[in-house]
Amino acid sequence: MGGLQHSLLAWTTLAYLLAAIPVGVVLARLKGIDLRKVGSGNIGATNAARALGSKLGSVVLVLDVAKAGAPVYVAAQPFALGGLDDSETVVALVAMASVLGHIFPIYLGFRGGKGVACALGVFLAIDWPIGVVALIMYVQAAVLTRTSAVGSLTAVTAATLATIVADKPMAYQALCIAVSLLIWIRHRSNIAGMIAEGKARKSAASDEP
Repeated sequence: MGGLQHSLLAWTTLAYLLAAIPVGVVLARLKGIDLRKVGSGNIGATNAARALGSKLGSVVLVLDVAKAGAPVYVAAQPFALGGLDDSETVVALVAMASVLGHIFPIYLGFRGGKGVACALGVFLAIDWPIGVVALIMYVQAAVLTRTSAVGSLTAVTAATLATIVADKPMAYQALCIAVSLLIWIRHRSNIAGMIAEGKARKSAASDEP
């Protein structure tokens, strides 16, 4: 690989450092709020909306999507990594660096968000129809269940299945599988909470006369 514009190391580093910027934390600090000490303590858009209001929460969402998707989109262009042989593989690595940047940000001691908005940005950057599928499934599941975590897990799972069914490049399939698994792991506390809540409801219903 010759030239900085064709350097995988340069692009993955850029993607990681850009996606690691804790947008929600920065905006909350401007309001005198430590986002990590309110609500769920998460630095993403959902907790930002609870702490800062829906308008600023929407700003955090858009910026989280953009900070992850932008470097991947540019890296995929012909003048950058997109002009190399097996470009899908190197672009997928840049995309993974973006997601990891948000989840494990160097600026916050590697304690970041759950990566859902950044995953959406990455999906839109590598194959926008897959990103649209993820967005639609998120909105639908979140509205029906009134639970953001359900929407998030439904979205990444649907995007992964769509990538496989549509027979997208193997590098993109592997990326979606890896991102989906990572986000499921990051939501393990939410999953445990939903299971406990379901058991409590079932127990309460069985106790009714």
